[in-house]
Amino acid sequence: MTSTSTPRSEGDPSETPDDNVPLIIYDDEDINEAIHVCSRSLVGKIITEKPIHTNSLQNALSWIWCNPKGLKIEEVRDKTFQIFFEEECDADRVLKGSPWVFRNSWLILQKWERGKEIADLSFTHVPIKIQLWGLPPHCKILKMGMKIGACLGEVMQAEFFETREKGSFIKILVQVDITKPLKSCVNVGSRKDGINWIDFHYERLPQVCYSCGIVGHDEEFCSKKIIHRVYWRGRRQGT
Repeated sequence: MTSTSTPRSEGDPSETPDDNVPLIIYDDEDINEAIHVCSRSLVGKIITEKPIHTNSLQNALSWIWCNPKGLKIEEVRDKTFQIFFEEECDADRVLKGSPWVFRNSWLILQKWERGKEIADLSFTHVPIKIQLWGLPPHCKILKMGMKIGACLGEVMQAEFFETREKGSFIKILVQVDITKPLKSCVNVGSRKDGINWIDFHYERLPQVCYSCGIVGHDEEFCSKKIIHRVYWRGRRQGT
């Protein structure tokens, strides 16, 4: 004899898929308080292979975020957390600072949204500030920065900076796919100027493997370093 399972009904909730299983109907008034609490929460994932303890995370983030009122952190999946705030302004402030660094690993945040399963949320893209070094003086314009940044991901911003010690450079803010190896450089050129090597200097870069270029583990535990040694010249900048 073979048994079959009845799929969950996706239509009218009053259509019970199995008459032997009771169905309780609720409306927003029944859960309004919980919706209000969740609306002031964020969902975050720590990109690491190291174990994470919720108590340690809460203590560290409470200090880093200047003790926001009513902060509470719950682990909902492996290294994925729902972070509750009493004040919406604190949640917004923390979200704007994403990604944060905890134990040299990125904490990527996004707003909780009703109707989105936490298991289905994507934490693969991170806004990263990248300095572009090596451009000829007549190429140090924002349009050039946008063009170079497009090879890394969606360019959100480009700015021009000058320093006394090292001269001027272009800084770009790019949504980078961190499931792929981080690029350390690119060649740019034209028929008149020839080829120029442009170095990428990443800001606030956490733990990254210098064998494969992937964020979240170090070279010692890289599963790919025996297969192939990637030429990785990226440099980490503080702040």
